[in-house]
Amino acid sequence: MTRPLKTMFPDKTLIGLLLAAVAALVFTITTSVYVKSLERKNGLLRARLTEIASLAGDADRIKTMVESKEKKIGLRKTKGVVSALEQTLKSLGLKASVIKPLEKNKVNVFTEDNAELEIRDTDLNSIVNLLYRIENSPLPMKIKSAEIKTTFEDPDKFILKLTVSLLSKA
Repeated sequence: MTRPLKTMFPDKTLIGLLLAAVAALVFTITTSVYVKSLERKNGLLRARLTEIASLAGDADRIKTMVESKEKKIGLRKTKGVVSALEQTLKSLGLKASVIKPLEKNKVNVFTEDNAELEIRDTDLNSIVNLLYRIENSPLPMKIKSAEIKTTFEDPDKFILKLTVSLLSKA
């Protein structure tokens, strides 16, 4: 039995070289598979990094917008929703027959300050201008309810009743 092996591999150095070549081949294949796996993971991580960078840019833009809005709010010092409505009415040249504060609601870190506004004998254009100013005010105001009625004396004049709220940090 030793005879056929000796004829196939006559020298021990040849056997050692053959084993070394087989070990090198196995090492090369294993390393190649591992490198491909790392390259795939690296590609996935680069894609995630690109996505995170994009989201970071979006977060910066949103932060800048929020800071801008906060600065605008800070420019107009108002004591509450009543004074904010008075400023808005004054800028439009309107007079309110009733402005009365209502309840304050606390929602998380914000306070919702409500007020009721009533304007009598006004025209439709003034109503539209007022609603536009309230909705597009730099202050975070919103119209909760609105009621418009015509007067009996003059059908072109209206009575406007609004419930407006102003959000602020508590």
